[in-house]
Amino acid sequence: MYRRNESKCLAAFLLAGCITLTGCSGTNIGGSSEEAFDSYMDELFTDEMTEADTVSLHYTLAYPENYGIADYDVTLGHYSVENFEEGYDGMEETLKKLERFDEEKLTTAQNLTRDILIDSIRTDLSVKDLTLYHEILGPTTGYQAELPVVLAEYTFRTRGDIEDYLALTEQMDELFAEIVVYEQEKSKAGLFMPDYAADAVIEQCEEFISDPENNYMIEIFDDKIDAFEGLTDEERADYKERNHTIITTDVVNGYETLIDGLTALRGTGTNELGLCYYDDGKEYYEYLVRTATGCDDSVDELIARTDDFINASLDEMYTLISEKPELWYMYADYTFPITEPDAVMEDLTVKVSKDFPAPPEVNYTIKYVHPSLQEHLSPAFYLTTPIDDLENNVIYINEKYFDGEDSNMDVYTTLAHEGYPGHLYQNCYTGACGLPLVRNVLSYPGYSEGWATYVEQYSYGISGLDADVAKLASLNNAASLALYAYLDMSIHYKGWDREEVASYLDDYGISDEETADEIFETLISDPANYLSYFIGYQEFRRLRAEAKDWLGDAFVLKDFHQFLLETGPAPFYIIEDYMQDWANEQKNK
Repeated sequence: MYRRNESKCLAAFLLAGCITLTGCSGTNIGGSSEEAFDSYMDELFTDEMTEADTVSLHYTLAYPENYGIADYDVTLGHYSVENFEEGYDGMEETLKKLERFDEEKLTTAQNLTRDILIDSIRTDLSVKDLTLYHEILGPTTGYQAELPVVLAEYTFRTRGDIEDYLALTEQMDELFAEIVVYEQEKSKAGLFMPDYAADAVIEQCEEFISDPENNYMIEIFDDKIDAFEGLTDEERADYKERNHTIITTDVVNGYETLIDGLTALRGTGTNELGLCYYDDGKEYYEYLVRTATGCDDSVDELIARTDDFINASLDEMYTLISEKPELWYMYADYTFPITEPDAVMEDLTVKVSKDFPAPPEVNYTIKYVHPSLQEHLSPAFYLTTPIDDLENNVIYINEKYFDGEDSNMDVYTTLAHEGYPGHLYQNCYTGACGLPLVRNVLSYPGYSEGWATYVEQYSYGISGLDADVAKLASLNNAASLALYAYLDMSIHYKGWDREEVASYLDDYGISDEETADEIFETLISDPANYLSYFIGYQEFRRLRAEAKDWLGDAFVLKDFHQFLLETGPAPFYIIEDYMQDWANEQKNK
């Protein structure tokens, strides 16, 4: 059941604390009317985008001038304790204003937005005294790994975009210097990462700048400049030279700053185990679980639910094999009928129309992770598109996980997760539903990754595999995710060490010590990450079962999926509150 990494949706909002939901000073909300609420939401969005780092702005709005945002500072943002504190002050002011709106004077849709915003702010404020527990660096999902990819995919629609990109890239050394200072503060508080985590980040940074002249950020930039219309040969050459200089100086200097800073801090960490061994570690982990999953169950309840799921899944797998012994050999050698990425996407687009509403027509491009990043990036990821440019989408595939005898990923189910009916489909469908713009500044990985995992599991049944093989593969995939989630909670909340993790894995046939250590260190470095996938998936299953129980014969799966997509990313306990109204409407139909 071993599976090293999950695919993911690479969000544009990279810097914690940059999107702060700060209050607007000019809005009159005394009347608490529908019009006043909509006006406040629009102002809140505009203020957030104006103050956001430019990467977040660019990945949220393709044409910010159409939203009244013509003048903004080009910045990668800041990462410091002071930045967090300023953000918390803004959140508290916004919370006061949101609470002044009278629920009875707002529409159902407005109350949904209000509930989501209030819940988000209250959740973030719950750890305002634990700022130094936040960690931006990590071997797989760390800022130093994601930023180059996000910048490489920075779309050039205008000459201004090119200039913004160059200005942003030029700031990487300054921002990385700020991050080192933040890590030094963590070290003083006894919260610096374990040496093995620091070593992994250092190794990644060293690899990324090992050959500056051939860095993929130069190659990709040159290709994009060649494709940009309206430039003279002299202008193209100038842009390429400027970018080359920035990559080989500012970017390299930035990564060297990270390397030197983390190297100097090695040995200052006080804990090589889970978060619960820090003074406020359990409280902080509870916050991570809530933000990662969108579920308000206690960690103990989630542990019990996950354990029950693992046991039930294994029982079902054993039953399938005992009733059909040859199934084991069929499963061991199965391959999907369709494996070429574009053909897979075409097949999925047709087949999902049975149980999912028709999405808006969009384009997509499948790209491949550059060799210099293959070792450290996820097997696949979808790059979110701006809300005013949903037509152009990009999915990255990391060939390391799909080629060769040691491949442990399937193209079909991976593209169901990333493409149709996963991230790409959900992002474009929900984006076309006209939700309040301010909803786009919030991130709910439990919803987004849970949805993608939910439909990935669905895709086994439409893939063309033998039905029993598909069922067995689906069960194994879900049980593997559950196992990771269980270990994550056991490490960070119950305090399991390497030996306890190895013993648990051995019970499930994973006896290799190196593999057990790798899993342990992955979960230490990225707490609650796997919970977004598994608990999110479980919450969608729970909501579906609840809706079927309420509606009985009136339940239609496509209608249920449409409700989820039109509701959009949110905590599941809020979605559940509004699902009852939807169910009543379905009955009245």
